[in-house]
Amino acid sequence: MDIPYTVHARPDTGLYNAKIGIWLFLASEVMLFGGLFSAYIFLRVGADYPWPVHDLDVTLGFINTVVLIASSVTVLMALAMLKLRKFGWYRINMLLTVLCAGVFMFNKTLEYKAKFAHYAVKLTDGTLLTGHLPHGYQVKFEGVTELALNVPLKHSAVTADPAGYVVPLIEGTAPKFKTEAGQEITLDKASFAALSAEAVKKAKEEKKGTAAIKLVATAPIKFAAKPSEIFGYTETTITFRDGTTATGKLTDDKMTLEVDGVDARGVAQSEKSLAFDHRYLGEAWQKAFVENRDHHITKFEKDYPTRDKSRSATLQKESLFFKLNSSEPPAEGAAHGNAHGAEAHAPAEGHGEAHAHHPTVVLEKKDITFFSNFTPKLNTYYAIYFTLTGLHGLHVVAGAGVLLYFLVFDGKRLRQDPEHLANRVEVGGLFWHFVDLVWIFLFPLLYLL
Repeated sequence: MDIPYTVHARPDTGLYNAKIGIWLFLASEVMLFGGLFSAYIFLRVGADYPWPVHDLDVTLGFINTVVLIASSVTVLMALAMLKLRKFGWYRINMLLTVLCAGVFMFNKTLEYKAKFAHYAVKLTDGTLLTGHLPHGYQVKFEGVTELALNVPLKHSAVTADPAGYVVPLIEGTAPKFKTEAGQEITLDKASFAALSAEAVKKAKEEKKGTAAIKLVATAPIKFAAKPSEIFGYTETTITFRDGTTATGKLTDDKMTLEVDGVDARGVAQSEKSLAFDHRYLGEAWQKAFVENRDHHITKFEKDYPTRDKSRSATLQKESLFFKLNSSEPPAEGAAHGNAHGAEAHAPAEGHGEAHAHHPTVVLEKKDITFFSNFTPKLNTYYAIYFTLTGLHGLHVVAGAGVLLYFLVFDGKRLRQDPEHLANRVEVGGLFWHFVDLVWIFLFPLLYLL
């Protein structure tokens, strides 16, 4: 049975079924993105910290804007060529539309990759240092000889799994372990399962809620773990994500950071920022920072004599966010020539070149209160940035997938019923225009304002 009004329009509405359906769907999409845009505005207005401004790569965003606008033209041309039965040009324009979508997503991948490689570190006085971790960040222990494991008798989110959480973090070859009964085992899933079953049975007999297991290493162990792989640590103990506690000696928890920016907007006396401590950037960079700050303040007072300096977000960023473009401080009188912005390119594959462009500091753990790459964890701005652009990216992939299907797998309909295919392409084109329109709002909102 044929479904009516898939090719020809209904006489009462002048529309065919799919066109009515896509407009209803797009109405729901408007409500979705409208709510997200509103949320962004309210979060920005009520932000209790310096809201990031001009932190994104405007050039890349502009290229993506041009690419999507071009794709809107090509999808419209594809429909026109199909209506005119110029099937060759239809295929070319559809292919160009899909390629534009691919270019857009490739550029977005580059942008996301740069943010995952770029970090912000908050110091105890409120200073933010931005930069890259050339070797990652790891907490290192050595001399570990004892592991304490707990297996809850009831279902729990945290239960000992040393083969999955502990053994992979051992530097070098994992030694064998001795149980409390004196049995020597290789710590893997099979041996721990048997050991755990025995400990659970004993705990049930003794009516305990948790089965405690102690293992002694036959040789001292060294651990190297990312902060995300552990719950916490002291000078003598480290607790892993599965609850296993190891006893040993902390050897290193310092962070090596290639600094490309100093943000002193959260410091009461910016020139006394902890970033300029003698252990870190030092006095020379402090002088360059002060020179840059005073230059922008003087310029602002000259250009806008009636405006309140404390209310200008642009001035605050220009004067208190200092960009480090080389490994050595700029010459006197040249400090205010640096470009501003938190966005930075990911370091080269060989980190040796990166050292030539940014100073390297070794931060002590006691001076760090928080650190994160430029992801939703960092602040509200990046949380909603990834939400909006990620959701839009999913729409780009879905829309391009549908158009690619029409191009590659709908050849039979193209030959037998091109008017029906034209209706389908028109509906896909309407969705694609909506995706482009959303980006037209996203680009100025996130990149320019």
